[in-house]
Amino acid sequence: MRFDKSTVRFLAFGLVTALLSSFGQTYLLGVYKPAISAEFGFDNSDFGFYYLVVTLGSAIGLNRLGHLIDRIALPRYMTGLVLLLALACLGMFLSGPMVTVFAAMLGLRLLGQGLMTHAAMTSMSRYFGRARGRAVAVAGLGMPLGQAVLPAAAVYLMTRFAWRESWGLFAAGLVFVGLPLILWLLKDHDARHASWLEAEARADADGRGASGPVWRRKDVIRDPRFYMILPSVIAMPFWVTMVFFFAENLAASKGWTLQALTGFYWFHAVGFVTVPFIGGYLIDRFGGLRLLPVYPPILATALVVAALAHSPVSIALFMALLGMAAGLAIPVNNAMWAELYGTKYLGEIKSLATSLAVFSTALSPFLLGALLDGGVTIPTLLFAGAVHGVAAPVLATLGLRRRAASLP
Repeated sequence: MRFDKSTVRFLAFGLVTALLSSFGQTYLLGVYKPAISAEFGFDNSDFGFYYLVVTLGSAIGLNRLGHLIDRIALPRYMTGLVLLLALACLGMFLSGPMVTVFAAMLGLRLLGQGLMTHAAMTSMSRYFGRARGRAVAVAGLGMPLGQAVLPAAAVYLMTRFAWRESWGLFAAGLVFVGLPLILWLLKDHDARHASWLEAEARADADGRGASGPVWRRKDVIRDPRFYMILPSVIAMPFWVTMVFFFAENLAASKGWTLQALTGFYWFHAVGFVTVPFIGGYLIDRFGGLRLLPVYPPILATALVVAALAHSPVSIALFMALLGMAAGLAIPVNNAMWAELYGTKYLGEIKSLATSLAVFSTALSPFLLGALLDGGVTIPTLLFAGAVHGVAAPVLATLGLRRRAASLP
């Protein structure tokens, strides 16, 4: 990877875009759960049901709209995306009845967690070839940066203002800081895109593009490997959603306040930033597919620590391990789709995979919230997540040994 000005700016674009996805991520929305639940009289399963609905809507929207990044010039695409995300934040600020809160939350989930993350990772995977792993790792740092700052900031703002008012500040920040920064970082993107188009135009006569086989989404859904890899891919979003969505329940099970627990989120960020560059280097050398079985057992270890934790040291260790698993999962997951299916139609392929991951984040609050209301304890759920983290990579390893479905 050559670190000229253009490359550095584009890497920074990926990082900033991933950071802006925080406005739709569970780790931020989860800190608003107690205030919203108190205002509307929700228990865990009630809020989990509404969160299921808005996140399912997000997953469907992502699956339908994810291909647009393949067709629209990136600066124009990002302009629309940032402005719409700001509008969703404004919707939270202006919301009144419950239906308006969840309509705004649908926009945040689709535009923030869904399309903003999709834009960051698809762009890094598409325009970096041999350095794909390291590029995705750099962009992925935006998430722990957002996680280290925004939840604690939101909790602080809610001690000073009504919970809705912080969203007005977020909307202003997106319009007056986020958008100008994004456009400046993309100011020389046209030349990069032209080079990529030239490389793709030099496709081999056997139908292989510059980045490998040319798969479409309709081809991927016929590939058995996709379904055997999927449990590993959804392990992180499903169980991390549980941790942050039920942060108040987790804190209560340890005898802590929510504010005290969010004070440990920066350990997650520290754990996150310790591994991506090592992981990115290993991906660029060995491939993301070979590293796929590595991070789910780290997730499993983190969840076991959380189940047994009570001291501040053990909570910090849990957060650090969870961050390490996430820091490795992001470059691995994003690199392996390009390795398996090429980059020409990467937007539509990744939108399928990402929408399923988003669906898992919809199912997690609803399913686990119902179990919590039914008397299942937080430690029991954490141990169940650990079993998932151990079993999924075994299935993925078996899946990757299968022959790929033939292309038409």
